[in-house]
Amino acid sequence: MERVIKLLLIIASLMTVELSLTESKVNDLKKKSKVLNYHQPLYGNICEVEDRRPKVHCYCDSRAPRSAAWADCWVFSPGLSEDDPLWSSFSSQPLIQHLIFNVRSDDALTFVPAKALVRLDTLRHLTIQFATLKTIPPFAFTNSSSLKQMNLKSNRITNLEMNSFSRLMMLSNLSLEDNQISELKRGVFFELPNLHLLHLTNNNLSLIHEGCFKHLNNLVELKLDSNYISVVTREMFEGLENLARLDLKNNKLTMIGNLAFSELWGLKELALDNNAIEYISERSFGGLTQLKKLTLSGNKLTAFYEDIIEDIRSLLILDLSDNLLETMSYETIRSVVESDQLPSTAIYLDGNPFTCDCRLSWVYALRNKTSGALRQALDRITCVSDPTLGNQINQQSETDTQTEHKIFDSYEYYEDKDDREVLYDEPKKVITESNAEKLMNIPLEVLPCPKELQSLEESNHPVQNEIRLKAFSKGSVWRLDCTVSVVMLALLLVYS
Repeated sequence: MERVIKLLLIIASLMTVELSLTESKVNDLKKKSKVLNYHQPLYGNICEVEDRRPKVHCYCDSRAPRSAAWADCWVFSPGLSEDDPLWSSFSSQPLIQHLIFNVRSDDALTFVPAKALVRLDTLRHLTIQFATLKTIPPFAFTNSSSLKQMNLKSNRITNLEMNSFSRLMMLSNLSLEDNQISELKRGVFFELPNLHLLHLTNNNLSLIHEGCFKHLNNLVELKLDSNYISVVTREMFEGLENLARLDLKNNKLTMIGNLAFSELWGLKELALDNNAIEYISERSFGGLTQLKKLTLSGNKLTAFYEDIIEDIRSLLILDLSDNLLETMSYETIRSVVESDQLPSTAIYLDGNPFTCDCRLSWVYALRNKTSGALRQALDRITCVSDPTLGNQINQQSETDTQTEHKIFDSYEYYEDKDDREVLYDEPKKVITESNAEKLMNIPLEVLPCPKELQSLEESNHPVQNEIRLKAFSKGSVWRLDCTVSVVMLALLLVYS
């Protein structure tokens, strides 16, 4: 019996030792697991930056778990994959509303970090910049249903696939500026009912498919400036009936065809500056009944006919500066300056090679009638003398000692902004800005008239002052009862 008891004691002792060893091993494994987990962001707080080994460091407004409202994350080196465990650590801060990814080295981020975004249920503002995204795949942001503003500036994006930005029901602002996008296809912008601002400035856009904006019924502002767009058509802007501002500055447009913007019923501002526009059809701006601002500065217009803006009764600002216009009739801008909102009106014509002759007589009357921005704009108008019209201006400059007028010896001119040469008339000389005289510095009575008006004087025997009055446009002299200043000017011309 004693032997049995001893045997049982030995067995119990061995079992106790084995259990102790097993427990010790389990504790060691737990300690190792804790050490591993400390270094793996999978279970960590994305806002903790003590561990410098991860490739993404996020600086937040609060480090406490589930408390950060914004995070500024810096991506330092390449090697991240779309399935990297690091993206899971964003679940530690599910209340982030403002998230920024700044990429510090080439190819450090080559994809949209959807595995991180899907964990942020309250995300409102997302910025990714300086990455190498290249292509935005379909439904790349589908799970970000709370997004309101998205900035994807400077990410070397070249391709937007169909449904790239679909199903972002709350998105109101989308910026794709400073990328390399060359084409906008149909279906890229789909199911974006609240999108108001779309910015595509400074890309390589040359092809915009018809109907690509068809589903953006609530878009208010579209910026397509600084691209390579050479043609605009009515179908291109289909669906944008609520668009208020369209920016097409710094593109490659050479002409504007009939009804090109007629789908934009609510358009209020249209910017076409710094293209190469030489021709505008009479009905180019047909349908733009609410347009208030039209800018065409820095183009190559040699003529701007009166029918072009005749139907735009709401137009308040017209900018035709820095073109190649040699003259302008009052009838052309009548609908603008005779609107009910004259104090808000401005017409910019400076920087054109206007010929100093009686066809610009209307400028004097309009200047005396108005004030504010319009008067200042008219004061900036310059012109150059045409030697074929005689030397009346030069003679006046020599005899009038109180007014110092420049004498134009040549007819050379450079545009203000980029000094591009403008060649016109024979002999083909270049007109320099130094030879341009402010129109208001020239007395109205010494403005010469071109030959066609001089021949009219000989056949109908009108006096020279009557010819100047006819220059107001098609025989109309401004409705002489408009203001006392106009009446005085007319009497002065008759009795001078």
